[in-house]
Amino acid sequence: MNEYITIVVFIVWYVLSLVVSENIGKKSKIGTEWSFFISFMLSPIVGYIVSRFSKKSVL
Repeated sequence: MNEYITIVVFIVWYVLSLVVSENIGKKSKIGTEWSFFISFMLSPIVGYIVSRFSKKSVL
């Protein structure tokens, strides 16, 4: 049972990191890749904060 919880937490973490990088990271200066990397390695909440408060992209 413990393995299933770990798998579900990993999948939710991954999906939330993708959501942050696609929705917020696309509009920021750091971009989608770095936004996903920060979200996945630290946490989606930290990735959201970093992406949200980085400079806006020129495009």
